[in-house]
Amino acid sequence: MSKSKKDSPDLITRRGFVSHAAAAGGGGVIAHMVGGSLDPLHAESAPPDASSSDSGPDSSSSPLPIPRRPFGRAEMEIPIVGFGAGSRFYGSTPDDESAAELIRAAIDRGITFVETGANYGPDGIAEKRIGLAMKTHREGVFLETKVDERGYDGAMREMERSLERMNTDHLDLVLHHLVGNERTVSEIAAPNGAEKAIRQMIDEGVVSYRGFSAHLPEVALAGMERLDPQAIQLPINAVRVPDFEAEVIPKAEGAGVAVIAMKTCGNGYFFPANANTPDRIEQYGPPAGAWDRWDLPSWNDYIHYVLSLPVTTATIGIDSYFTLDGVTAAAASFEPLPAERMTSIHERAQIFSSTGYWIPRDARRGS
Repeated sequence: MSKSKKDSPDLITRRGFVSHAAAAGGGGVIAHMVGGSLDPLHAESAPPDASSSDSGPDSSSSPLPIPRRPFGRAEMEIPIVGFGAGSRFYGSTPDDESAAELIRAAIDRGITFVETGANYGPDGIAEKRIGLAMKTHREGVFLETKVDERGYDGAMREMERSLERMNTDHLDLVLHHLVGNERTVSEIAAPNGAEKAIRQMIDEGVVSYRGFSAHLPEVALAGMERLDPQAIQLPINAVRVPDFEAEVIPKAEGAGVAVIAMKTCGNGYFFPANANTPDRIEQYGPPAGAWDRWDLPSWNDYIHYVLSLPVTTATIGIDSYFTLDGVTAAAASFEPLPAERMTSIHERAQIFSSTGYWIPRDARRGS
């Protein structure tokens, strides 16, 4: 017999919606919901029972401990959550110094993995803002960027530019960004391809680890076969569209390849409210009626689901201190989920199976 709403711990009641939404967006969501006008980094505080009481960079509360995991076969560990410095980050922070301070706050709380790309934002704004933070917080940070150029010369120029923008002489991880098909894998792996440039930088001691990001399982499998990466970054979440759990994650685990999950919370698309409106949500957001359901997974559900898989870390876009609160609280409270809980979260997330710019075109509604 199925449980009623009253009896089921997984269901979200209307009375608990504000707390759920606050945790989902990391707080500050009330302004977004009712159209308030507040500082996007320091929006209205979440309710008392939300994830954390810390509301900004000057908080006196002690940082929550962030668990760490081995990075593939390397003799080092990184935190189980990373600071995603993509569009959620650079599109929401109002100015360079505010953005840099948000990164510093995350590092101080134990999120010492910072992930970005060479061409994220206008004129590389993401890397430049990270560079401001690195002036004081480079030590102990695992810094990742991605190159878009597929040839040797172009990839080398992008890495050299990234070093300058981020005020560092060393990159911990460089990925080939968004490898879209097997033809691109071949282009990267060619004698004068971008892979040669990254490996040369490793030989010179400028880069530590290499790999690629991809949105399709078949491309991820081909990339692992041709490029022998040390890390791969993939859109992994409870919706499982596309599905990397069936083949890619087990193959990576067996090969000792570090798996970095992204789009863990669907770029914010999986929640009815966020501290800031996610980019492209009008085009790729959830279908009509998605928010009519009250059994949707919570922020913690999505993060804990992914962390219960054999992945190394989950990088999550940080757009405010309240989102930072939610991410640190979710990481600090993580315990592996039982199989039945994983199944429940996956099934309740299926309303979003056509949501996201990273999913195959034939899975998107109207395509």
